[in-house]
Amino acid sequence: MTYPALRTWIAGVAEDSPESDGTWLHDPNTGEALVASASSSLDQVGRAVTAAQQAHDDGRWRGLAPERRAEKLEALADWLDERAEEVAHLDALNSGVPISVTRLFGGANGATLRDAARRAVAVGDSRALAAEHGPVRLHRVPWGPTALILPWNAPSAMAVKKTAFALAAGATVVLKPSSFSPWSAQLLLEGVHAVGIPDAVVGLVQGSGGVGRSLVADERIAAISMTGSTPTGRAIAATAAPRFARLQLELGSNNAAIVRTDADLEQTAKALADGVLKLSGQWCEAPRRVLVDRARRDELAGLLIAEFGRRAIGSSLDDATEVGPVAFAGRRDELVEQRERLAQAGAELLRVTQVPAQGWFFEPTVAVLDGPGLADEVFGPLLLVGGYADEDEAVALANTGQVGLAGYVFGADEHAAAALGTRLVAGEVKVNGASVLDMSPESSQSFFGASGLGGHGDADVLDFFVGKQIVGSDRPGLPL
Repeated sequence: MTYPALRTWIAGVAEDSPESDGTWLHDPNTGEALVASASSSLDQVGRAVTAAQQAHDDGRWRGLAPERRAEKLEALADWLDERAEEVAHLDALNSGVPISVTRLFGGANGATLRDAARRAVAVGDSRALAAEHGPVRLHRVPWGPTALILPWNAPSAMAVKKTAFALAAGATVVLKPSSFSPWSAQLLLEGVHAVGIPDAVVGLVQGSGGVGRSLVADERIAAISMTGSTPTGRAIAATAAPRFARLQLELGSNNAAIVRTDADLEQTAKALADGVLKLSGQWCEAPRRVLVDRARRDELAGLLIAEFGRRAIGSSLDDATEVGPVAFAGRRDELVEQRERLAQAGAELLRVTQVPAQGWFFEPTVAVLDGPGLADEVFGPLLLVGGYADEDEAVALANTGQVGLAGYVFGADEHAAAALGTRLVAGEVKVNGASVLDMSPESSQSFFGASGLGGHGDADVLDFFVGKQIVGSDRPGLPL
């Protein structure tokens, strides 16, 4: 197969990415080296921001009516629809996520663009406000050039979602995909160029941490939307703080699930296994810690490892695979190290041992240990099961450590389970399920605690890219 060249896009032109650190992109299913990595130069990063600034200043995109921007986004949606299978294949190779899942992402990218366009048209760029003395209007004004820092675990979905809502809002953007999963962003830029979105409205730079640091440190970058690890988010926040760049940071969280005493353990185990093994365990809102009545802890752990063992583990390119490899060798090595630390702390380890010998496969594991678990985020098919004496202790444990994104409660009495869910420090709490998608089209989720800044929910994402400005006739005769 021919893989997309790792080009740098500046002002509508694809340039070679000339830098190299000697690393390669690998097939996570076999460990085979596929193509050498390539990185943008720091000069290219600066020129990409310059182009985005010029496009913002001259209004070539934000100056269009929302309806005209929507037409271009619709065209890009059609372009991506035609390449959904190619996107699915590339994402499965870049992330290790089974192709049955990446097909869902690839097939939904067009719908994401259309939804962003529809929402922006409905909201509009300007509207009149109630005022008896004269005209007063509210304007939605893009902040300026925006950096989109993308994760590696859902490459096309995150690239398209961030880009779609930024463009719908009228912002100009520079994308920086993960160096582990750069191919979907390449295709997206090809589409942007093909459908005639004005040059420099969307730029793309390639590379690892140094390129990202250069991009977010550029004082012309007015806003930064990033999904990724907590250490990277902290570094971005520290860099952006002196100039008060706007931030949306979706970071890590060791999401807890509380199993109430009235829960059906077999159904709970199935739902939790489904949740933790989705995307090969690599999604930020997956359940990471399960808290259950101490007398039922070992029973639930046994049911969970049995459920893990029923899942088909294999190549991310195999239609039958339910759990693929993790994305890269370093991800697997960190999971192995975390599992070893849990064992040293006294955890009983239950493993699925039948996994392929080649590639970046990690044996799905249930670690049985009371207490809050590891301080650092676990990001893969490794689940901690611990006991509690009562629900107050369960809530205290669930709210300990790095939390804030998601939580889960299981129980036969759904009203009581939901009431317990309100006590969790989390932006989203699901009762009796662990699905990836939002529970409502109107969902709006804040990032609590150390899990980030801002939130998600489509209305929130659209709002992030703009500031609100009031312009109108001042009220006469006011006392102050």
